Amino acid sequence: MHSARNIFAVVLVLAALTANAFGSVVSGAPSRGEVQRLRWKGRAVRIDVSSSLTRANSNIKYGSDVLGALQRSVQAWQAAADIQITLETSDKQSVSPSGLAGDGVNLITIAQTPENVMFFAKDSDSASAKTRIFYNRSGNVTEADVVLNPFQQFSTDGTFGTFDLESTLTHEIGHLLGLRHSAVLGATMADTFARLGTFGIADVSPRTLSDSDIAAIRDLYGPARDVSDCCASVTGKLTGSAVPLRVWAEEDRTGRVAAQTDGAADGNFSLGGLPPGTYSLFWKTSDENSGSVGQLGQIKLEAGEGRVLNENVTVPDDSVAARYVGLNNQIADLAVPLSSGRSVTVYLGGRDLNVAGTSVEFNSPFLSVQPGSVVKQDFGDSVSVISFTVSVHASTPPGEYTVFLADESGLRSCLIGGVTVE
Repeated sequence: MHSARNIFAVVLVLAALTANAFGSVVSGAPSRGEVQRLRWKGRAVRIDVSSSLTRANSNIKYGSDVLGALQRSVQAWQAAADIQITLETSDKQSVSPSGLAGDGVNLITIAQTPENVMFFAKDSDSASAKTRIFYNRSGNVTEADVVLNPFQQFSTDGTFGTFDLESTLTHEIGHLLGLRHSAVLGATMADTFARLGTFGIADVSPRTLSDSDIAAIRDLYGPARDVSDCCASVTGKLTGSAVPLRVWAEEDRTGRVAAQTDGAADGNFSLGGLPPGTYSLFWKTSDENSGSVGQLGQIKLEAGEGRVLNENVTVPDDSVAARYVGLNNQIADLAVPLSSGRSVTVYLGGRDLNVAGTSVEFNSPFLSVQPGSVVKQDFGDSVSVISFTVSVHASTPPGEYTVFLADESGLRSCLIGGVTVE
């Protein structure tokens, strides 16, 4: 379960624009505390589409392209990985009750039935959708039901104040296939999602899978059959930290985030689904109240190659922590969309973000922070905020890029995939 996130602003923030979390609720075998890998045993999945979606519904703006949104959401995952999804219409309306097993039907619904309403009893105002997943002791998914929140409004045309239907469906189908939430803020599988109009723009970038989403789904099912240059992996163990660490890879040439994973409690991690190339690897504490981040080094991968990387990591006690990013005097734990060939003022929020001795950096030759542009901002006592101006080169490849905070001693904090270049 995930609670609503905050958007901070210099003045008033409308409740209709608050960031909201997706949900993914699993049922099945008892958890042993390890990082769970769930996937379907086969590569063919049938999804029943409830008539609550195919007929007129007061929660979906009239004239919305519902079937088109569904088909494009499915196609996005099929184009990335060796998985085949079939959509069928159904008169079934309700999510299966929690338990060890469901009713055997994989359902997408938005019906206002008692079962679906109860599913959102604790977060009807904050969640856009949830997926209930059933799986067995082998980690194989046996059923998954997607429920769009019947208390929320959706559209496909970018209407401010609604949730983008296609982005929501693409995210939830990712859960249905077994993916967990991603720590890459600009990924489709990021755990927070905003109504259209946040930061004053209609951002529909989650409709398009990020490189990290593609790597994650290929790690489970392998690449789509027409993809020949995949997949490499990096596995290993990071010791020396009292808390689990997040690990991610960035393309060495472009600086784009290529893959991300959360390490297990014992320090083991696995990054799979990577295309061949040279990558810079980083770690970050999974505790959002900590700003600690570090670099593991550079690694070159050939197609199909598996490499092992074991490191002892020293986690400094650092008070600086970047947690939010934004535009137009607003910040949230959402990625900021940027356009190639433009310069824009970006805001960073968190704890103890001081201008003196602090630099904002990107691990990319395509994004540069204008000298002298880092400025302290006053957002009140609840959050520390600075702003900076970033110039995006006209030839910047689309993708997610990490925002780093550094001083003379090195990296201090970051937001993984904090900006998305469209």
